[in-house]
Amino acid sequence: MKKSRLFFSLLLCGTLMLGAAVPAAVPAVPAAAAGQARLYNVYGDHMLFQQNAEAVFAGVAAPGTALGVTLTDASGAAVRTARGTAGADGTFRLSFAAPAGGYDAYTVTLSAGGAAVQTLSDVVFGELWLAFGQSNMEYGLLNTPEGKAMVAAGQTGSRNLRVLQVDHPTKDGAYCSDKLPQTEAQSCRWYTADKTDVYFMSGVAFFFANKLIDMLDMPVGILNVAVGGSAIGAWIPRDTIENDAALKQSFVGHDAYIALGDWDGGARQYHMDMSGLYNSKVAPLVNFRPAGGIWYQGETDLMLYDDVDYYCRMFDALQDTYGSLFGSQGRFPMVFTQIAAYDYNKGPYAVTKFNQAFTRLAQADPATRGQVTITDVSLDYYDDCGAIHPMTKKPIGERMADCAAGLMYGADQPATAPSAASVRVQGSDVLVTFSDVGDGLMCAGDTLKCFTVYGADGVCLPAEAAIEGKDTVRLHSDAVPAPAGAAYAANNVCPQANLYSSVAGSPYLPAAPFGASDDGVTKLFDDAAWLSCDTLSAWQFAKENPGMRDVWTAKNASLSVLPEGALSVTAEKRSFTLSAPFADTKNTEQERYDNVDTDFTAYGTLTLRVKNTGGADVTLNTLRLYQNPALFYCPQCTQSGKNSVAIPADGAWHEYTFDLNALGLGGAAADRWSNDVLDAVTELRACFTGSGASLQLGGFRFAPEGQQKAGGFLQRLIARVIALIQSIKNWFTNLFSK
Repeated sequence: MKKSRLFFSLLLCGTLMLGAAVPAAVPAVPAAAAGQARLYNVYGDHMLFQQNAEAVFAGVAAPGTALGVTLTDASGAAVRTARGTAGADGTFRLSFAAPAGGYDAYTVTLSAGGAAVQTLSDVVFGELWLAFGQSNMEYGLLNTPEGKAMVAAGQTGSRNLRVLQVDHPTKDGAYCSDKLPQTEAQSCRWYTADKTDVYFMSGVAFFFANKLIDMLDMPVGILNVAVGGSAIGAWIPRDTIENDAALKQSFVGHDAYIALGDWDGGARQYHMDMSGLYNSKVAPLVNFRPAGGIWYQGETDLMLYDDVDYYCRMFDALQDTYGSLFGSQGRFPMVFTQIAAYDYNKGPYAVTKFNQAFTRLAQADPATRGQVTITDVSLDYYDDCGAIHPMTKKPIGERMADCAAGLMYGADQPATAPSAASVRVQGSDVLVTFSDVGDGLMCAGDTLKCFTVYGADGVCLPAEAAIEGKDTVRLHSDAVPAPAGAAYAANNVCPQANLYSSVAGSPYLPAAPFGASDDGVTKLFDDAAWLSCDTLSAWQFAKENPGMRDVWTAKNASLSVLPEGALSVTAEKRSFTLSAPFADTKNTEQERYDNVDTDFTAYGTLTLRVKNTGGADVTLNTLRLYQNPALFYCPQCTQSGKNSVAIPADGAWHEYTFDLNALGLGGAAADRWSNDVLDAVTELRACFTGSGASLQLGGFRFAPEGQQKAGGFLQRLIARVIALIQSIKNWFTNLFSK
């Protein structure tokens, strides 16, 4: 745990640049001298109150002071008033019913003892939302492509967007959080988005608010409080935790509980400490009445705990508590996004399993929850922001606004992404019925991709998919004649997934992934871009510098992708090779891509579909499956009974199946090794010979293991010894060659 917390301390240092605090914030100040009243510092010029709700005005004054708040319009006419008296503790709370939202600006005057003591100008009423979570919500507008263009052009936003920036609290020059709930933020400021301050607000919240302004035709306010690296437990009040024994035990079980008496001891992790961010950044806002919250968080909890049940308990507690805090009728309405793909070092399905938890949350309470899916959103990033912070935020914010419109404002459109409501087997097919499809399911492309089916063995294989009716997808795979279930886009990175709900004839929200399993059985969720042979590059999570990487490379041949989705290979010499790397060849340690499953032990065969369009036969000499740069196994071709097979020059498609339980070490006869040694493949390489060769590859497909084999452990042990010997040999060779 200590190492994990140190990692997130370092991560936080990198994320603070993403949403830097705006200048000239208003600091918290102690209670005024006797007779001088003031509002808390979260109130200010240009602020926005939630329309048609209770408008609360709270602050400090000398005990017993008679107080009043007056709302006046542009003509100076009083529109609302409230009266009261400061309590014995020197605080007060006055309120009136907020008027309907609109673009008219008002003035708020606080009076004490009949004399005006404080004035707020340019106050509006509209829709108020809380923007919270961690760094991808904090990520500043100026670090998005649109924001950079705005900065370069000297452009700002709309005056109808009002933002309360609640800054990170500090102590002795370092960021901190508070032990107890605070009545005021340490520093904060309201501003209008037509000022350059807008560059520093949450990019997601900016795009969310602007679309909401257009849809509702009224001002929108954002309470901007997100903190990079934060854990969900830091946003939950201590009282909530202490009063729920099961919830408290969850904190204790994950080493996240901090007793009040222990707060002042030890090093504090302000962005992760239990209740700390609630105390510092949310408690000062409890007198506001936001319509709901937009939430982008979960990366830290996945990295620290990788426990979706724990996270769901935290989410329920957060939403229930904030509903009470902000005066909601029941749970606090929340629109949340699934987390972005990243190398969390938790395996190729960790992100999907975590995002499946978001889907379950949305399905459990559709009246107060809206889920945004982002499988199709670009993962490109700026080097100074890091791969965990994709630069593209506009579609996320705008999709949140779409969901909010359906959830809160009566729009005739889904409030959440489509998700699998039922999966049922019908003969040799699987039917998946989706909820929240809008006008109906839609394929963004020619054919649906990323659907798989699996049998009793749990091994997922690509399936043909077709939309039936408004809400159902029919799946079929000849390789799985007796299917038991299905999966969709269940991999950390799956941008080719293309099933959407629709509104007014256009794609609306991507369907939520499903099918990733915790049982360790189901695997290969169509995660290997090389299988389809329809692309030359794909996003890979390399340990160093994640980004687009080659899916296929060639030596002595040129490659292109044909319109029909086949890989075209034109030989430049008689001997040529094709390679599909599953590890970062730019990294000397050959570290495998986190988003690609390279364990082939569940598969019995691998079939290649190929066409020879040249004038002479071509020989596939070996299909090599590498364990490291020097160690490989070659499967036997079932058609030829050898490692090699001749591909006739007849211009027709042929399929050649290779037996993964008949492997030869280093090109030797395939008579010794089974697929137990294929638990960590780093590269697939096909070696050909043929003069003037011209080939088309139509794709590869796996078939599941037919039966369990004995001796798997021994085979893997022997393979590891051979690999170790080969690595030592290579080390000495490199050492003495220098």
